[in-house]
Amino acid sequence: MAEENLPPDLTAEVSSEPTLMDETKKEEEVAKMEEISPSSEPTTTDETKEEDKSKDPKGEDGAAASKESSSGVSESDTSDPLSISSDDEDEDVGGEDTPSDPTERIMRAVTHKEEGNSFFKSGDLSKAVRSYRKGTSALKSLNEGNTGDEQVKSLLVSLQTNLSMVCFKQNKPKMSRDVASKALDVDSTNVKALYRRAAAHRKLGNIDAARKDLRDALKHDPNNRDVKRELISIKKAQDEQKKKQKASLSKQKVGLQKAFAASQGSFLYNDKEEEEKKKKEAAQAKKKAEQEALKKRKADWEDECVKRMANDQLAITYEDWDKEQKDIETAEKKEREKARKEEEKRKKEERRKAREAAKDDSSDDDDILTEKEASMLRGYKKTRDGRTTSYFSRELTDEQKAMIGDIAPQRLGDSSAPVPIPSPPADSAAAAGSAWNQAGTWEEKDTTEWCTARLKSHLQSTQFTSISHTANVKAVTGMTGDASVAVTGGKKRYIFDYHCEVEYDILDEDDCVVASGVLKLPDINSACLQEMEVEIQGWKKSPTEKVSEVEECRNTLVDEIRNSVYSFVSDFNAQY
Repeated sequence: MAEENLPPDLTAEVSSEPTLMDETKKEEEVAKMEEISPSSEPTTTDETKEEDKSKDPKGEDGAAASKESSSGVSESDTSDPLSISSDDEDEDVGGEDTPSDPTERIMRAVTHKEEGNSFFKSGDLSKAVRSYRKGTSALKSLNEGNTGDEQVKSLLVSLQTNLSMVCFKQNKPKMSRDVASKALDVDSTNVKALYRRAAAHRKLGNIDAARKDLRDALKHDPNNRDVKRELISIKKAQDEQKKKQKASLSKQKVGLQKAFAASQGSFLYNDKEEEEKKKKEAAQAKKKAEQEALKKRKADWEDECVKRMANDQLAITYEDWDKEQKDIETAEKKEREKARKEEEKRKKEERRKAREAAKDDSSDDDDILTEKEASMLRGYKKTRDGRTTSYFSRELTDEQKAMIGDIAPQRLGDSSAPVPIPSPPADSAAAAGSAWNQAGTWEEKDTTEWCTARLKSHLQSTQFTSISHTANVKAVTGMTGDASVAVTGGKKRYIFDYHCEVEYDILDEDDCVVASGVLKLPDINSACLQEMEVEIQGWKKSPTEKVSEVEECRNTLVDEIRNSVYSFVSDFNAQY
């Protein structure tokens, strides 16, 4: 980013630690400044000396004070730079007579600009500031209300961008920012002024404003390397800040884990408090998200009303507009769901055809067994009624069945009926066992098949929907265990012990999977149901956006899975 008639140091990339040029480059740039002059009329050294002699001694004292303050952040940088600039100009320019001829004013501004460049080269930043301000003061009356010609505007912007750079090097970012803003008031598309103000914004910690100015500069000069480097530098700085925050959070997590381990007996109480806190934060976040969504929706409605009025159409009420939008969103969601189901159906059909092709019995290869031949070798065969049974099973003919006759057990007569066992008292009937265990000492019934199916059904139907995401269980895998109902001592007990893994997906508002993972349930046990553990195995597919909201959705899904297990227990008790 080359500044007209300035040494390369003025056009270098802005950094928090500016460096001085080596002496060779300084001499070369002085020669260039002498060759390039925006005016055809030369400026003599004698005129410059006469102007310096006419300065008030107070101005020199002010310059010395300014030079002493250039080593650190100036106290004057905290006030309005325009008022400071006016005071300094009155002090610096007080001994000069401003010529009435516009051409002479332009020549004097050019002279002050060259003086400022020379002072900057020699490292005298305070005098450079005074020279640039004198040049700016000489041109102000020629550009009142930004009505000056292009030559005046160009020279004025050049002086102000140079002044902004020198202020930045004097560690006065606020003044540098405001001077660059004055240059942009003259020419809002000036890339150099945007760059200077962005550097000052970054120094002041206003990263968003700095990024905005740099992006505006790229719009006017897409190939500017300095602007691109500054944008990349800001991006790297933000990435480093995020890494530090992540490391800090990791340390805090380790500290919390150690604190929980040390608390031992109070762990469950702390966990309950943490759970309540998370629920409260989730409710607050949900309420805030709803308010933000409503605010954004009303802004969209206002834009629609403005657009309608611009097209000579009547404005629409918010209720009618909101109803139309919801109808459109519902229709779009149905279309997406329909397309998704059709795609799943197509893939399922393709898999079925592939399986059928693999089971084709009409193979011409003698080395490959057909499905029928393979089943025969496994020791199974089909009976006449279509049942699959053992290869060694013998099927009776109709003649053999007639010879054997009816050999089913027959009920004995009344005379030989056994004496019934006396029934227990009415108050213990409900707790007693079956007919052969009227005493209710011990009886156990295996309910593994029913409980396994019911538990898997409850887990697979688990889901949670927040404002922006939906978490649901995709599959329940690796389920092992058993269950039974036991009657002992006249009391009925429900016993079960399972463990499994739950695969889940988290979808966004467009039903696109943004994250997925696995939850492990190592101990679903009737003895410690209230302390059931759910292990988060980590992400199979990590979220790339709204990470905190996705993690909160996952944590709430864990709570819903616990509730599903409790629902299974209730069904178990009701069934048996």
